Amino acid sequence: MSEQPNFLFFCVDQMRADHMACAGNPVVQTPSLDALAADGVRFDRAYCNNPLCMPFRATLFTGLTPRGHEVRTNGIPLDPRYPTVGEALGDAGWRTHSVGKLHMRTFGTPEGLAPEAIDPLEWPEARSLWYDGRLKAVSTPYYGFQSVELITSHGPNAHGDYGRWLDAQLPHGRALMRPDAGRPSPHGAESTWTMALPSELHYNTWVADRTISFLADQPAGAPFFAWCSFPDPHHPYCAPEPWASMYDPADVPMPTRRAGELDGLAPHFREVCEQGRWCSGRTSPTLMEDEQLREIIAMTFGMISFVDAQIGRVMAALERLGLRDNTVVCFLCDHGDMMGDHWLINKGPFHFDGLLRQPLIFAGPGIERGMEAQGLASWLDIVPTMLDLAGVAMPEGEFTPPEPALSNQLPALPGNSLTPILRGEARSVQDSVIAENDEDHMGLRLRTLVTERYKITAYPGQPFGELFDLQEDPGELRNLWDEPAAREVKRDLQVRLMERLVETDSRLPRRITHA
Repeated sequence: MSEQPNFLFFCVDQMRADHMACAGNPVVQTPSLDALAADGVRFDRAYCNNPLCMPFRATLFTGLTPRGHEVRTNGIPLDPRYPTVGEALGDAGWRTHSVGKLHMRTFGTPEGLAPEAIDPLEWPEARSLWYDGRLKAVSTPYYGFQSVELITSHGPNAHGDYGRWLDAQLPHGRALMRPDAGRPSPHGAESTWTMALPSELHYNTWVADRTISFLADQPAGAPFFAWCSFPDPHHPYCAPEPWASMYDPADVPMPTRRAGELDGLAPHFREVCEQGRWCSGRTSPTLMEDEQLREIIAMTFGMISFVDAQIGRVMAALERLGLRDNTVVCFLCDHGDMMGDHWLINKGPFHFDGLLRQPLIFAGPGIERGMEAQGLASWLDIVPTMLDLAGVAMPEGEFTPPEPALSNQLPALPGNSLTPILRGEARSVQDSVIAENDEDHMGLRLRTLVTERYKITAYPGQPFGELFDLQEDPGELRNLWDEPAAREVKRDLQVRLMERLVETDSRLPRRITHA
């Protein structure tokens, strides 16, 4: 490229890879995402490395695995001593700005501490501190972002800079976001209602508005990295009109599942499904009536179409401002939602495709147009890809590799640049990807390997696991873990999983903080 490219990243929360029309969904309408895919490369097999919000965001910005950056699960703030891609771009001259959800720190505050003992600067994303006015802005730079316009949480709990803006526009606006102000689900679907807040005051619209404002303020020739992050379509399942009633529940497809399926899975699947045993993202049983599931899916589709419309507004502004030709645009999501597949909903220690497989689209200068990529990708690959496209090196803290670099020295980041795929020079850059998460409340540690044909999930110290032949069983309805005919394949995949875990161990140290 003759100029340094801009980066515009659209991130959504808890959206599945198959919830786009361009990915083959016959019901949901996503014209903006379809247009972006037609103008670039859509990855059909992109996987998150952890199916929870905070680990994903830490991985996306550091390029490290959850065990590498230590955000193993939700509730663990990212240590600011880890270098981020925002810092790398900022140091190289990019203007870096975030609008919307970040979730690099927790939305709550420590239990047992009196409010006056809590330092707001240590908890910049805590809802309670925004509610009581002790937080009025995020102190910057913040994980590499030179400026931040923040949204904390989802649905009626959304606050931060957006909440302060909404209070100024409509003093009772946040009350209109609550379920008691809206129209409830006709069949009593959990966490599902039509939001009474007008769509023009909703946080999705605000995120698009503020991103457009940032784009309009860019000085000529100065590169930027804009993070445009929508909290939806994460539960609670609520949208304002006209999006809430856009889809008829009778028209949505039923989940992928089969009777007796839980008998062949690890014990925690049945516990979560039937008893509501606490896990990340769930506190109640997941069994529900079909009518309730249809309402949840229909409302989710409405939330997706709402976000899609806002992405279209931002893309139109990018074009209008003359920035499109030199901007790399990326659309991705942190993780999916089970949506009733395998009798489950929301997220948790479930490494099915509905949760792990994510939408990923790249478009921009030097990128192929209208291509569907079948090569495996994961969020470990995003930072290397950005740095490759920008021609920038990742800062490596105070511990640097030997100079000059040894011929067999491993790179600092464990991911792979997707640039050869984006430029049409390669079909794939790797033969497998990994996912991991620790469910401390249930005493589980999940480690998963996905290859072109198979997926294996191991629970160290446990006799159970999952093994699926994705070629013969794309719905993941037959667990081969205990089948004698799959014994050799299982052993080979277990070895390969161990190798990939070692290969992706962290090689990028934290900075030393001197006293």
